[in-house]
Amino acid sequence: MDYIQKIENDRLKQIMEQNISYLDNIAEQMKLGYVSVFAGAGLSIESGYVDWKRLLAPLCKQMRLDANVDLTELAQYYKNQYGRQGLNDVVFNEFAKIPQSNKNVSWLARLPIKEYWTTNYDDVLERTIGEQGRVVETIINQESFKYHDPKRDVVVYKMHGDKRYPDDVVLTREDYQRYDDNRQLFTKLLSVELVSRTFLFIGFSFNDPNLERILSIAKSSLNSRTLPRHYCFMRKVQITDYGTDEEIQTGDAFEKFIQANNYQKLRIKDMANYGIYTILIDNFEQITGMLKYLYNKHIADNVFVSGGIDPRGKEAYGGFNRSQAEPTDLSRAEPTDLSRAEPTGLSRAELTGLSRAEPTGLSRAEHFLTDLGKALVDNGFRIYTAFGAGVGNYILSGVINSQENGLHNSDVADSKIHISSLIGLEEEERKIIRKRLIGQCSSTIFLFGRVKDEENGKKSGIWQEYEIAEECGNFMIPVRETGLSAERIFKELVEKGKVPDSLLFLKNNHMKEEELVDGIIEALKEYREKEGKRLKDELFSDIGIDSTGVFISYHYDIDSGTAKEITKIVNEDENSHYMVVREEQKKKDDESIRQWIDKMLKKTRITVLLLSRQTLEREYVSYELNESLSQGHLLLPILIDSQENDFSEEDEIIFLRRLREAAKNGNLEMKKWYREEGEKNIVRWLDEMSADKNCFGGNCVRGMLQ
Repeated sequence: MDYIQKIENDRLKQIMEQNISYLDNIAEQMKLGYVSVFAGAGLSIESGYVDWKRLLAPLCKQMRLDANVDLTELAQYYKNQYGRQGLNDVVFNEFAKIPQSNKNVSWLARLPIKEYWTTNYDDVLERTIGEQGRVVETIINQESFKYHDPKRDVVVYKMHGDKRYPDDVVLTREDYQRYDDNRQLFTKLLSVELVSRTFLFIGFSFNDPNLERILSIAKSSLNSRTLPRHYCFMRKVQITDYGTDEEIQTGDAFEKFIQANNYQKLRIKDMANYGIYTILIDNFEQITGMLKYLYNKHIADNVFVSGGIDPRGKEAYGGFNRSQAEPTDLSRAEPTDLSRAEPTGLSRAELTGLSRAEPTGLSRAEHFLTDLGKALVDNGFRIYTAFGAGVGNYILSGVINSQENGLHNSDVADSKIHISSLIGLEEEERKIIRKRLIGQCSSTIFLFGRVKDEENGKKSGIWQEYEIAEECGNFMIPVRETGLSAERIFKELVEKGKVPDSLLFLKNNHMKEEELVDGIIEALKEYREKEGKRLKDELFSDIGIDSTGVFISYHYDIDSGTAKEITKIVNEDENSHYMVVREEQKKKDDESIRQWIDKMLKKTRITVLLLSRQTLEREYVSYELNESLSQGHLLLPILIDSQENDFSEEDEIIFLRRLREAAKNGNLEMKKWYREEGEKNIVRWLDEMSADKNCFGGNCVRGMLQ
């Protein structure tokens, strides 16, 4: 790779690292509850709606005007010529369409954000947030400010009106000029919010007239003093926006691109003067990856505590109390039915008394639970729980006892522990709440349980929560020593081979409660750190900072060892400009596997095919091979010529002939991993293909074959 390419790669890497730094800042402010979202027209395009330019395109055609003029002026001219009703019909007809699925809005709706602002007329945002089970209040005009829904979770401020009332939407130059006469409360409140909160702007282009309006408000908010940092996703100006290859070469499209690119750079610097920092993207799919990154950063600290006991049993905590200590005072476990105690039913005095109770009067189980609750909070984790009997109350006690975080009783529910009671609810309602709680967490801890339900053929609450956690892909910690359902879950995970090294300590018998707590916390911290690295690698995958992309396709069950070896070699070679950015992952259904393969192949230009005995008979190998060839990928077949495969010379000839026929390439060569020392030469082989065929774009991505 030449020095010019290395310099370009380093520049792109710096941009990506800066973007990740911005995202981390957003995530930190989001954790504190200080983030608001401002959505522009670009956010709704995936839902099937048009942006401003395309909305008014029919009017441009009718008036014989250039579509690149100021769009507010265009709308004003149309109104002057034909009256307002024509504009109203355009708005009403466009937004009468049923919206399509929108990934970016779906991820936004899952973020812990309570205030959304938008200049859009559609209802995609509020509709999607409502589907998450959150109560949305919509403010569409000044009169709406007078009334408040006491049950609201989210407020959506529609600065420019709503599609249901096209007469009142802000669209023409005159509407903008009279904005503060008709909608001054929006301006005043936004001015305050720009000073007190961190905004994430999404769906705006660099020449969006609505962005200009926001900048003018920001400019006047602090009388030119520095605003808090805000962030804006913005798509890079690209030469393909200005014509085909032929038009770029023969016309003035290239000159227009240069002008637009320069203008965008100046715009970005100007926005920074008002505290709005730009996260540049190549396409809107990259926003999806970044919103997913923010969501996963949010849930990384969230731990669901699943557990409960049968307080009416003779030994509510099974044999846990006996295994390390003499039986102590068990009076803390009330003999009433606490199947799902309601925490808000406890008085402040009772909560305070519980939190200040000396641990000397607790049994071993109660002492362990109290220490676990405290340790989770002290190490920066947030607890989600359905407050299981005999477990939730002691976890809560530990949370209130936390001293390092300066926690006060007043902020327990909102800050460090999130409780949803299941008491008195129907089974379907319980399932919905469990899914919502566990879906907001990256990890789940399983404690104790009610085995009698399982023995009677009924799934206990903890077992239902285990199945949901597994479906959500949570990091699962079944504390075997607590026995009961937790022990059964641990044994099942062992049988499935899903107990990582960080949890092997749980196999030990008769651990002290302090050792158990320390082990759980260390496992959670290790997982959080690994997830953070994985998420960053995934972002680099989506951005594609390197010059040559390589997809490695292989038989998952047989050749994953060789694929991992290639991954390590490629990643650690200082002279390589390839990078493996995705771990192989098993997905449950055929459609999701094919979608993942399609996404990866779009980013790459070379497909490395690892060949062992059964490779070409595998369904997904055939799919990856056919798709790679149809997309013009270069093909590098590597024979895994190990003793287990025992290929004869005739076998190799047959393999190569089949591949040449499939690729329609009689010059196709096949490398041998062992005989040709692939571990020493893989990077050279890739470099030779890049140099010979002038590959470009993407990253080295490890394939996923089942």
